[in-house]
Amino acid sequence: MSCKVCGFNFEEVYGERGKGFIEVHHLKPLSTLEKEAVIDPERDLIPVCANCHRMIHRRRDNTLTVDELRALLTHY
Repeated sequence: MSCKVCGFNFEEVYGERGKGFIEVHHLKPLSTLEKEAVIDPERDLIPVCANCHRMIHRRRDNTLTVDELRALLTHY
């Protein structure tokens, strides 16, 4: 599985050790939920690599959307 922001794939880089490894990001921050809610993994979560996940949450007062982070991503 690849990061939906940058395309990084742990298995491609780390081989068997990285197979099936990815972090997930809640598209709607848990802190904004007013009551207990059922999370639908297909609708509410997106697979991201650790680097992109940290950049999304880099500033507590300015959590980025996946699209906002994609727009910031530059390739070298």
